[in-house]
Amino acid sequence: MASIYELTGEVLTLWALMESGELDDEMLIGAMECSQEELHIKIESYCKWIKNMESDIAGLKAEEERLKDKRKTMENTIDRAKKAMKAAMEVSGEKKIKGDLFTISIQANPDSVVLDEQHIENIPPKYLKVKDPEIDKAKLKEDLKNGVNLEGIAHLEQNYGLRIR
Repeated sequence: MASIYELTGEVLTLWALMESGELDDEMLIGAMECSQEELHIKIESYCKWIKNMESDIAGLKAEEERLKDKRKTMENTIDRAKKAMKAAMEVSGEKKIKGDLFTISIQANPDSVVLDEQHIENIPPKYLKVKDPEIDKAKLKEDLKNGVNLEGIAHLEQNYGLRIR
């Protein structure tokens, strides 16, 4: 069976021949029906393939989620173990423990800024980051649909998508 691209090309060629009047109507109709039937079969096969791929993707997403949850559990277990080790070293007054394979120590981290929540409104403007403005496409669409003239700014455009049911 021909590829979907070849079948599409055949149908387009037949349409062009029909419009130009170069073929007998009966021959043209027979060829069109044959090509369109092949195209319908090919498209139906594509739909089956797509549905199989979508099913595989759903299974992969579920497995990704399961593995992500497992990874997160392991990360949390490690965090708890580190906190327990740190607490044990602090309580015992140990700053450094040298073992056969590892050396474990408690060290100072870099300074971090902690905001005083009750005085947050007193922060001077030089410490504030201003975000870039964002375009509200939903508002633009609403105004365009209501007849607001936005020539040179935006326009509505109709697109078509493929839906498989």
